[in-house]
Amino acid sequence: MATGMEAGVDHWGIRKAAWQLEDVLHDVNIDVYPDKPEAREAQFQFVWAEVSYKRALLALVLLTIFETPTWCDTALDFGNQLEPSRCLIEGRVIMTSGIPYLPPGWGLVLEVFLMLILLRKFVLEWQVQVRYFDHLVPRQEYFNKNHIRFGLAMLVLEAFDVVIFALLRPRFRFAFIARSGYLCLLPAVTTLARCVLACLWEMISVAVFLVGTVVFFAWIAVTIFKDLDHGTKGFESFKESLNSMFIAGVSDEFVAVFLKSYTAYRFVGILWLIFLVIAHVMLLSLVLDTLCAAYMTYSEHRAEATAEQRILGMWKAFKTLSNATGGHEKEVTQSNFMLFLQEISTSPRSAGISTDEAEIMWQAIDKDQSGSIDPEEFLGVVGLIQYDFWTTRKDSYIRDWFPELWDTPWYRKYRTFVDSGDDLDLSVLTLDRLVNLILLVNLVLVVVESYYDLSKWPEPEWMDSMELIFSFIYLGEFFIKISVFSFAEYWSSISNQFDFFTTWLLLSTSIAERLFSSGISTYANMLRLLRLVRVVKNLKNLESVQFMMDTVSKLVAASQDMMLLLGVVVFFFCAFSVQAFGGDLYENNERLEGTEYLEKHMFVLNFNDIPCAFGVWFVMLLCEYEPNFPEVVARTSS
Repeated sequence: MATGMEAGVDHWGIRKAAWQLEDVLHDVNIDVYPDKPEAREAQFQFVWAEVSYKRALLALVLLTIFETPTWCDTALDFGNQLEPSRCLIEGRVIMTSGIPYLPPGWGLVLEVFLMLILLRKFVLEWQVQVRYFDHLVPRQEYFNKNHIRFGLAMLVLEAFDVVIFALLRPRFRFAFIARSGYLCLLPAVTTLARCVLACLWEMISVAVFLVGTVVFFAWIAVTIFKDLDHGTKGFESFKESLNSMFIAGVSDEFVAVFLKSYTAYRFVGILWLIFLVIAHVMLLSLVLDTLCAAYMTYSEHRAEATAEQRILGMWKAFKTLSNATGGHEKEVTQSNFMLFLQEISTSPRSAGISTDEAEIMWQAIDKDQSGSIDPEEFLGVVGLIQYDFWTTRKDSYIRDWFPELWDTPWYRKYRTFVDSGDDLDLSVLTLDRLVNLILLVNLVLVVVESYYDLSKWPEPEWMDSMELIFSFIYLGEFFIKISVFSFAEYWSSISNQFDFFTTWLLLSTSIAERLFSSGISTYANMLRLLRLVRVVKNLKNLESVQFMMDTVSKLVAASQDMMLLLGVVVFFFCAFSVQAFGGDLYENNERLEGTEYLEKHMFVLNFNDIPCAFGVWFVMLLCEYEPNFPEVVARTSS
């Protein structure tokens, strides 16, 4: 807390206003806050625990990937298991991803440690809710107790599973359920899951009609083919017919499903045509369109509601701050606003706001220079608070070390040459334009070198020399910029960071090829691929490329929640499939005889560990449905 505060200022009121604004920015909306300073301290403890909680979740995901699969030898030892000798079937090493597995002993120790971190977070949530918010009038739900109970239930399930595994080492573990449960409690996942559930009700009638169509045509098909003697594969019973129609209705495998029957009896083509039009063209597309429309509607309504809640919460924070500082809900003076920013900076969620940054904020929002801000100006400062500010020295230290040189006419021209932007006339030569010309020449060299490599011709020695020369030219560009800007100013640009890393990477690889050409011959082709970095270095200056990169980055940012939910779903099925089907799909398994999986040698797509299982589910996501996997799983699991 700052000293020298003004008389008549309610310091707890300032803290409460900072707490309110922080919660609003994290989409926590409640009407009443406790009048106990220790409640804020308890909330700080929870925030720090939440940071550790998220790291523990990431560690649990990595543990799931690298822990020894339960179908392998899971003896509780702490030995180094970089070799895949634990995972043998009939004395042979079967196909896995090749990653090193964590010994089961260390895996259990790490799992228990991470569970304790998760437990601390849930306990702190429960304590803050029960001690400080349950007794308020009206009662406030700062934390969702059902979520806390669910998290604790998952911890109990995993603890029970750990004990059973430590004592009996069964073939199947339930820890993946608990770990998936923790991930489901992430705010982005719970929010999007509610959205998806809300959308499902709007598309359920279409989905039911699609299922009914599959069942109806399956019944027609088995009725037609039951008395025929050939071309009936996949339609010999209602169960097989239902499976065939399902595959044909939801995936691109309908050609393989209908080909034999259509070859034998042309008239069934009319039946299959009607089915495909209804299932694929109408219903399947309608299901997806309905889901997308419902999702967009829900998202728009939620975005509007969130915006309204945020504005209302900001207004409440301003009223609290103004009343605490004697502003009567109308204004906040500069000195009190500085105290408010100091209090925000004490939160673990804040990146910290220095005095200089606070002064810059004040000058930006106090447009009328009245020495105080009103509610409208306060709403503007909230946007500034969310940014991560940093200040840098602009000019190079040459200005301090050699002031006479810095102010000479020729050095001023030199600084203009380095610091000029693209808004100058095209006839004016600047450093960036000169480097772009050099990059074009370098691009021609890369194309020529690639042509030599693809033609398997020996490269002339002058090409290697030119690579080294270009690398030193890019290094010279770095030192030229540093002679005008400070390194902090140079580093503040992402483009400069990319140039810095690529410059040193290309220079080091060029030198390594010359000094250790005999020792790195195996990796020579890989090092040559780094020439493409120079192409990227050239392309990143094009406006069309910058536009495309900006568009892609916005798409990724907009789809973060959806990708997170998809990741949780894929994680669950990957972990489950390793537990249920790990060690079943291998080349010498007699149960795979006669399957297309065996004929196509698809053994690399298996469930023997998490990375391999991810490959299977990724294929299933892209292909919508791959019937070979259910077939072999049914055979090996029966």
